[in-house]
Amino acid sequence: MRRYGMNLTAALVGLTLAFGTAAQAQDRVDQLLPAEKPAPGEVDRQASDAEQDPAEVRTTQALNAEITARNDLAESQERADQAAFEAERARWEQQQALNNQARLDWEASVRASEEARQRWEADRARWEADVRACEAGDLSRCAAPK
Repeated sequence: MRRYGMNLTAALVGLTLAFGTAAQAQDRVDQLLPAEKPAPGEVDRQASDAEQDPAEVRTTQALNAEITARNDLAESQERADQAAFEAERARWEQQQALNNQARLDWEASVRASEEARQRWEADRARWEADVRACEAGDLSRCAAPK
């Protein structure tokens, strides 16, 4: 159970780092691109290809490619973490089933042992009664010679 918790913790830390990396990439985009807000009453519009600065377009494309790569990596890591979690969960469930079966087997063994002890005690009590009756003179209760 301790190992299961450690694996889950590692998976959560990995996911946190992966999503934190995506946030850092977005912060980098915000730092590299100028923050131009439209003047009051002006509508924010997409510039045509001819109006765009080629260096800014290259920077944007490079940053978008980096973000996409990081997102793909995070998605791959998430799939791997999910698969590891599911495998560990399946192993845990299998162990729980084995533990439950062992408990049921043990309980059945205890019941059988208790029944055998009770039969032995009853047989012993009958034998002791027969011995006392035989010693008191009731020959019908004496054991036959062998």
